[in-house]
Amino acid sequence: MSELVSLETIEQARERLCPYLVPTPLVLSAPLTRAAGRKVWLKLETQQPTGSFKIRPALNGALAHLEECRRHGVVASSSGNFAQAVTYASRELRLDAQIVMMRNSSPYKIAQTEALGAKVVLCGNTFEERWETTYRLVRETGRVLLHPYDSLETIAGDGTLGLELLAQLAGDFTAVVPVSGGGLIGGIATALKLRRPGCLVVGAQPEENGSMFRSLEAGRRVNVGPVRTIADALVASTPGERAFEIARQKVDQVVLVAEEEIVRAVRRLAVEQKIVAEPGGAVGVAALLAGKLRAGAGDVVCIISGGNIPGLALARLLEGV
Repeated sequence: MSELVSLETIEQARERLCPYLVPTPLVLSAPLTRAAGRKVWLKLETQQPTGSFKIRPALNGALAHLEECRRHGVVASSSGNFAQAVTYASRELRLDAQIVMMRNSSPYKIAQTEALGAKVVLCGNTFEERWETTYRLVRETGRVLLHPYDSLETIAGDGTLGLELLAQLAGDFTAVVPVSGGGLIGGIATALKLRRPGCLVVGAQPEENGSMFRSLEAGRRVNVGPVRTIADALVASTPGERAFEIARQKVDQVVLVAEEEIVRAVRRLAVEQKIVAEPGGAVGVAALLAGKLRAGAGDVVCIISGGNIPGLALARLLEGV
């Protein structure tokens, strides 16, 4: 079994990130509070420098191995948000970065990654092909792999978000977290359960993926095959080994949301609160609005994990309003 993440590791990550990042806003949502019948807060990771929470693990991974990263460069495998985060971190820390992305990745996210200065290496359109290409580059070039969701440094970086929530909100609450490979929910669950065990941690995942949901049902990690969903940031077809084990131990519930429920959440955030969330960043709100959360005491915190969506794509989603 791979080593899991400790609270001390997350606190060390927070210390590393302090010179580079500030806490993101936690805002009370009046419309969602009315809809849910209890206070609903939104944690706006859209306000990070690259528009998503991924800058936390990217910076933490690079800073934890800074000398090696500067000597050999870094490589990452990503559908978009982690790519931009690694590229931003590399620019800040003066690292050479290569990013492996599928050919069918969002053209917007590919362009944003290249604009930040990384070399994008395109590969086939499956999760397996992306990782095969990534590991080949590690072998051939000696670059340091920054994992998008399953290394100790990644999950610890993600866990700093949980520490922020504990500092921003008193009492027990329910955190609703978007899930792909599971690093974010693994980090948040570790921080919350070890510091304030009365908190609940709920994962939200697109029905078109469901890799964590189905893995927890099966009691083992399963591969759901190629994933196509409007939530293009949530396409990991298998949860990470560490992330899955943390979820088994510390996550209270994982729910699935339909594509139309995700679209509805993006619309409501944009129209009612003037918050731009990409579909993957809105799945927690989708789960809340669809009534899929178990009843629990305390407030609800929906993690708005990213807002990287092209203006035209957002306009299309808003057409039905």
